[in-house]
Amino acid sequence: MSFFEKTGEVIADWNKEEFRKLFHEDFLFIRETELVTLDDHMNNLDKFMSKPENAKELIERRRNALVHENHFVTEVRFEEKGEIVTNVFLKKDGLGWRSIVNRVPISSIK
Repeated sequence: MSFFEKTGEVIADWNKEEFRKLFHEDFLFIRETELVTLDDHMNNLDKFMSKPENAKELIERRRNALVHENHFVTEVRFEEKGEIVTNVFLKKDGLGWRSIVNRVPISSIK
């Protein structure tokens, strides 16, 4: 099963510990102005996933599209709050090692 398929399964039936197993111990999420560690990223995701008011957004996020995946990288794209979101995962030992997200307003795409 691919990284994309595994993450989709765990997100659909949220389990923080199972999701964490999909990521390398040296994982970093690269945000626009900061680096987020594995522990912080998992805690942030768990808070988001656990809030009932985020249910609609979670359903929309599940409509993501796999753009490309191989042994080294997974690229996923989806729409969220009027933006096209591209999430690129670099992999190490088959696990998510680095992740960077790009957000582009749909209105700016010609």
